[in-house]
Amino acid sequence: MHKLLIVSFMLFIVLLSSCKKDNEHEPANILLSKTWKYGMVDKNQSSNPPGRVLYYAVLNCEKDDTFQFSSNGTLKISKGTAKCDSNEAISETVSYVYDKSSKELTIDGTKYKLAEESGSQIKYYAPLPSSTNYEYMVFLLQ
Repeated sequence: MHKLLIVSFMLFIVLLSSCKKDNEHEPANILLSKTWKYGMVDKNQSSNPPGRVLYYAVLNCEKDDTFQFSSNGTLKISKGTAKCDSNEAISETVSYVYDKSSKELTIDGTKYKLAEESGSQIKYYAPLPSSTNYEYMVFLLQ
């Protein structure tokens, strides 16, 4: 009886430790965790891709735009009160896909590499043509 109790306890510990917990710090969950805005200052330059980077220059009319990722693969971009074009829609919804294994984020058909995903910053980038003298365009959401 004593051996059965020990074996049962050991089996319970093994089963308990093998249970997968939801990780709130996984990139997909971080994307969904809040409404994002364009970042103006990189909070962690050490996560930049190697080489010369150029940060996306956020236009004044984009500074109040917000980005809300949904679990159904849609990204709602809400345009703030400052408009870049008088005919600009109040919001638009585009598709996105995040591939955890390759750290590839595809937004509306354009592929980016995810360089950082934290509760305070999402950083993604795309290669630039060599004629620009930069290797990557970096985008920040905060």
